[in-house]
Amino acid sequence: MSDCVFCRIRDGELPGSVVYRDDRAMVLLDLFPVREAHCLVIPLEHQPLLQNLSPELTAHLFELARRTIRAQKRAGLDVLAHNVMVNDGREANQHVPHVHIHVIPRRGGDTLATALTWGTRMMNIFGLAKRRHRLDRLAGLLAEHFPKT
Repeated sequence: MSDCVFCRIRDGELPGSVVYRDDRAMVLLDLFPVREAHCLVIPLEHQPLLQNLSPELTAHLFELARRTIRAQKRAGLDVLAHNVMVNDGREANQHVPHVHIHVIPRRGGDTLATALTWGTRMMNIFGLAKRRHRLDRLAGLLAEHFPKT
């Protein structure tokens, strides 16, 4: 889809801080993260809803979410736990109509900050170039630690 931001990142039309990519999916850092190293696991195939994916692709996406968690911990980030979630459909707060799994690192005592950031994260459109540079460096770090299996 030409108007899908994830398809445009996939096709190289828009920048993305990619951690991992294979022939079925990619892992990239969220441009508006809830917490540092907030990643998105995205199928390369454009599908708006989880129910439209094959069982094999769905399993692959969740395997990549598991490997993302391992990469975040291996990279030495301050991570104690994770939220792994899918907003499946507009009514479920899915902003981009392309399946994506959020992998959000968490640490103790960050519940209030996480809730506040979640509600306001897309309002901060300033400093995108500086943010992109920081995300690209973090993507490189996570890519170094991304497990093969």
